[in-house]
Amino acid sequence: MRIHAERKPDDKCFVSYYYGLVKIHDWRVRNETGENRLWRATKHGGKWSFMSRLQRSEEEWTAHDTMSLDDLQKVREVLFNKYQRRRLPWEDVVQIDAMIEDAQAGVDNADNADNAGDAGEISQE
Repeated sequence: MRIHAERKPDDKCFVSYYYGLVKIHDWRVRNETGENRLWRATKHGGKWSFMSRLQRSEEEWTAHDTMSLDDLQKVREVLFNKYQRRRLPWEDVVQIDAMIEDAQAGVDNADNADNAGDAGEISQE
């Protein structure tokens, strides 16, 4: 196992672990209560998986099958910063961009379905 540590200007430490062909990306986000949420994105076999835990109150990682649009945008920011420092290939950023587009399309489709349902209710009156 090889460990590579990076430091950002805001003094949050990001550590990347390399396990053979698996690349793990870690970052921290402060939540509304002021506690840090640790996030981990892992790419293995071309597939991304995401986990998180609260830094002090949770000991086990929680897997996230679906990610919110805001969380995906934060992942993209972290990966793009690593790409700029030549720490990962551009294809990884492109894959996250595709996931963001899918999430935006899902949000747009849900909004359109809600509006179509509202319009249908109005026309029936």
